[in-house]
Amino acid sequence: MDTGQWFIIGLSILLGAWYFVGAMINRRRGVATYHWLREGLAQVGKVSEAKWIGSAGSGARMTVTKADKPYRRIEAIFLLESREIMPIWLFNRLRDKQDEMILKANLRQVPSQELESATQGNRKLKDLLSASGENQTPFELVPAPEGFDIIRRGKQDEERLESLRGFLNKHSDAVMQFSLRRQMPHLILRVKLPSLQNSPAEEFLSELSGLLSSTQ
Repeated sequence: MDTGQWFIIGLSILLGAWYFVGAMINRRRGVATYHWLREGLAQVGKVSEAKWIGSAGSGARMTVTKADKPYRRIEAIFLLESREIMPIWLFNRLRDKQDEMILKANLRQVPSQELESATQGNRKLKDLLSASGENQTPFELVPAPEGFDIIRRGKQDEERLESLRGFLNKHSDAVMQFSLRRQMPHLILRVKLPSLQNSPAEEFLSELSGLLSSTQ
């Protein structure tokens, strides 16, 4: 066999081994994240539904339908990055795509101040800031921690806004999007998981509950 054939054989072996190892890592991370998140959600109410999204190596969805204050209902989804296929994994790494969690919650009280935050340059925030409506108060840009933008509308409360700034400062490596609004779901939060999983999920969720309680 010539060099090209040996190269193809070697690459095939490498990709096959990578797939096996990546799938094993994802399954272990999936199971660990499942228990980490479920234990955290138990602090805000009984988990009424929990199921895998595809498999243990992909992610899971959990719901608390009767949650404690400030929540009424909370849904948590975690999604694992694809580690099985090397080219996809490398491409996602270049895009800084990691394991992530999405929280959606209905609150017991409709927020009087709407807050939107994301990493600087986020297109959604730019669109919201530039949008104008006859029956809606426009968003305004307010000072934010380094690396983030914050816009708000509704009740002007600097103390509550400062709570969000503190939350973003503490979890600057994790938060990708924070949306607190009047329509349901009142909260949408997207975070990267790796830095959060150094501590119990209940710590992060307790901080989030404190922030939401201060923004009623």
